[in-house]
Amino acid sequence: MAPHLARWHLGVVSLMALIAFAMPVNPAHGAATQFEVTVPLTAEGEEAAFRTGMADLLVRITGRRDAAQLPGLVPLVDNAPRYVSSYRRAPGRRLLISFDEDAVETAVAQAGLPFWGDVRPTTLVWLAVDRGGGRRGLVTSDTAGEEKDAVEAAAAQRGLPLVWPSAGAGEDLRLRFEQAWSGDVGSLAETASRYGAEGVLVGKAVADTTGAYAVEWTFLGDGGRSQVRGGVESGVHLAADRYASRYASTAGAQRSEIEITVLGLTHAAAYADASRQLESLAAVRDLRLVRVNPDSAVFRASVRGGLDALQREAAAGGRLRPVAGEQGAAQFTYVR
Repeated sequence: MAPHLARWHLGVVSLMALIAFAMPVNPAHGAATQFEVTVPLTAEGEEAAFRTGMADLLVRITGRRDAAQLPGLVPLVDNAPRYVSSYRRAPGRRLLISFDEDAVETAVAQAGLPFWGDVRPTTLVWLAVDRGGGRRGLVTSDTAGEEKDAVEAAAAQRGLPLVWPSAGAGEDLRLRFEQAWSGDVGSLAETASRYGAEGVLVGKAVADTTGAYAVEWTFLGDGGRSQVRGGVESGVHLAADRYASRYASTAGAQRSEIEITVLGLTHAAAYADASRQLESLAAVRDLRLVRVNPDSAVFRASVRGGLDALQREAAAGGRLRPVAGEQGAAQFTYVR
């Protein structure tokens, strides 16, 4: 073997060893949090909490509020304890439950139902509240109160990331309150990019004599505008339903074998980091190194939701930028 070829061969072996060493044996995927729920622990006990948790989980991952009542998923709720991977007590007499994601995914796929992964759009909330007695104001990132808690609880149930406006972002909160109260949603929609949001939820809430709120909600996102009148939580459900109609699909829970090429690997540490980046993607399972080239590496993996889900998740952040690839294959450029 020629000397330079011998050096390259040894380099490849060393790089493959480095990548294999860097790849965790039992990777902790981002998807694990999607299959975790926190529910109240009532006098009915842990098994009742498991069933409540499974019902909440099915709503979150299918994007359907009636998921727990669908014939194909009722057995999961009835037999929720057998799908529990782990659980522990949480503050406030609550239970944090982790469910077996592979088993739940399989059940959703077999039922022919849509699946919505954990790469989800962020929504900016502008909520103007009239609490009565001249107490009016805008709910912000610094606000504490029942209205905000109710919105965030509904968002946690639906798996919807929220962001609230902040005076620290240079906002004129008095002006923004007037815009939300008057229904000037066009002006508020223009603020989304500043908060890294893809959608905007605008609410006008009025308390009645009992303290309950009637809220007029408008959601702008995904190229459309939708409205609903209801309780404080109804705006979150409106936004989640609209997102789910686009992002949830029957192919979402299906797994397919995909070859993944990562380009732009110019040094040993980049090879190892690229493998870690792939392992961190929620859609990826069973990542295996196939070969190492002078400036790239090729992997194979089982991918939930297929190529589209893989590219969409990678594009949402990290150091892997999707590039055009062949049918059934994926190519990314590693960016430091």
